[in-house]
Amino acid sequence: MTGRISAEAIRKRIQQEIIPVLYQAPCQDEIKFHNPHVVPCWIRKECERTDCPAYENMEVRCWYAAGTFCCGAVQGTFAEKYGNCRKCVVFQEACPTLVEEVGEALNHMFSVLDKEKQTNLKQMQRIEYLNKELLSSLENLDTRNREIQELVITDKLTGLYNRQYLSTILEDEVNRSQRVKNPLTVMMIDVDDFKQVNDLYGHTYGDRVLSCLGRVLRDVVRKSDRPFRYGGEEFFVVLPDTDPSVAWIVAERVRKAFEKERFSIKTKDGIQKSFSLTLSIGFAGYVHGLNAGALIKRADEAMYQAKSEGKNRSIRYMVDGTVSLIQKAAMRSSFLFLLPSVVHSSQYVLQINTCFRLAIKCSIQAHMR
Repeated sequence: MTGRISAEAIRKRIQQEIIPVLYQAPCQDEIKFHNPHVVPCWIRKECERTDCPAYENMEVRCWYAAGTFCCGAVQGTFAEKYGNCRKCVVFQEACPTLVEEVGEALNHMFSVLDKEKQTNLKQMQRIEYLNKELLSSLENLDTRNREIQELVITDKLTGLYNRQYLSTILEDEVNRSQRVKNPLTVMMIDVDDFKQVNDLYGHTYGDRVLSCLGRVLRDVVRKSDRPFRYGGEEFFVVLPDTDPSVAWIVAERVRKAFEKERFSIKTKDGIQKSFSLTLSIGFAGYVHGLNAGALIKRADEAMYQAKSEGKNRSIRYMVDGTVSLIQKAAMRSSFLFLLPSVVHSSQYVLQINTCFRLAIKCSIQAHMR
């Protein structure tokens, strides 16, 4: 059939019908060679195999569709069956000349490329979906890690940081204070007569007291301060960039705020009882060369000094043993009549330092007499 058409006619048809398709193919996804001679195999052979991929499919050529039913058997892939398909009457009628055969080869190539493109698109969408899922999982994991980290360093009862985390924070603050020469003060806090509360009302009620003190500390101390539950009824506060004169005012604010808290309980006799509790607080300033453990020990010694002097007071640790003397002089000094809110003001900090120096000087002079 091809021999009836001259080579020149074939060349012209290739120029007119094939080459334009090749030029348009990179720019248009739906481009294909139009072949008016194609008659679907299921029409041409009156086939009724409805399970055949080519059955009633006007877009798929039976000769390059895999798994078609032909010659009484299911055929394989295009590469496996193409040799036989070229001998089939359906193919020969669809491709009377070289032009149609080349055109159908192009259509097959376009079909394969389109399927590959669709497959790649689905894979990219799948990868994008998985990336979003992975990112979301990582964000959730990061959130959970932060929550776990917070649980590890937090005391469950009071909501404050725990003693283990204190070791890390205090070491860092001591190193920073030593490096940049900034002041640092720590305070040890103990609930007075807490054992009696546990003995009289039970440990559950004692937990309510400790939880209350945790709340007071969170509300009263400054944002820069770090409160911790040290153990039992003992609490600890790290006050960065704070000298002992300012720390004493913070300690007094804590002590007075907790003393105002009222605790109520019904006794076994059915009597409603209300009472308040007090705190003994010891605080110590960092001195060059001290380590974290020594600083804690000094605050602890000052706290026990407050206990021995009658409880419900704040005592500063002094190396020369004049703890209570200076503290009493400072408490008597009229220069310290300041509102709690001024603790944050640098102007008043200077005034407080001056007050303490004057109070200490007066106290030592009185002691020497």
